[in-house]
Amino acid sequence: MDNEKKDRLAELEQKLTLKTRNGSQLIWLTYNPNADFDYDISNAEEEVRWMIFEIKRLREENDHFREFIDSYNIQMKKELGIPGDSED
Repeated sequence: MDNEKKDRLAELEQKLTLKTRNGSQLIWLTYNPNADFDYDISNAEEEVRWMIFEIKRLREENDHFREFIDSYNIQMKKELGIPGDSED
């Protein structure tokens, strides 16, 4: 499932790059009865790029925490003499 998420993020990044290269815009539409045609339109590219950056950063942070927990688990099993998946 994790690979599926990474593929989807890479696909989103690729689509955003293609849209920018082709001159297309990524926009937010917000209902506003006082606006022309009842909607406000604003550029969403910066927010989407920020979300992609944050998702990548959080994944990297999660990987670091996972490595730390695995290492800590192995160390505690060795110190307590608990048989298991410890790397000898």
